[in-house]
Amino acid sequence: MRKTCLSLVLVLVSTALYGAKPLTDGPLPPADDYSVLSGQATIGTIDAHTIGVIVNDGGPYRHIFRFWSNTVVKPFRMTSESASVEFRGDELIVMASDQEWFYALVTTTGDFHAPRQPMGFTATRYIGYGLNHEIRPFAVRQPANGRHIIALDDCADFGLCLDNLDYGLGAGGGGTCDSGGAGSTSCSTANSHGSCSVSCMNGSYACCTNATATANANCRCKF
Repeated sequence: MRKTCLSLVLVLVSTALYGAKPLTDGPLPPADDYSVLSGQATIGTIDAHTIGVIVNDGGPYRHIFRFWSNTVVKPFRMTSESASVEFRGDELIVMASDQEWFYALVTTTGDFHAPRQPMGFTATRYIGYGLNHEIRPFAVRQPANGRHIIALDDCADFGLCLDNLDYGLGAGGGGTCDSGGAGSTSCSTANSHGSCSVSCMNGSYACCTNATATANANCRCKF
């Protein structure tokens, strides 16, 4: 009887571990300085100086972008089911063909070559000092009634998905860097738990920290 119970416990533990298995094994693709995406996108303010963008392109990864502005940004939130998103390291273009709106988030270096909005689109441009790109994996679970996909991280709420309690902004903020560090204007890092890159300007420097089994990759601008 004891042996039967032990076998049952082992089976349940193995099932729980399999349930959290990512869709892909091994390192995640790097959060490159150039990406073109299309699909569902939400853009909005995280706080008075930070704008976030979440993109779900139907693949096994969620793309997250954060943009830091020196000036105060009025609260807003926009969602499109058929958005086009282009990331160039120092600028992010989010365009919704279904609703005809266009957002350009650019650092001071990217401001000179950001594209113009199509005719008839409502356009908004923000200039800031930092822009990051983060990739997070989805996971597969095998419930009794069939296979479906869930997120490894909690993105049911826009704020929860984008919130990062340690942006590394301000004196003494942040932790250590696996790449980047004082003097660098950009950095990137990737492993099987997370991938991100960041570009920084205006006196700040780039700092990237590897993801762990319990924490997402963190790429941010520090002063």
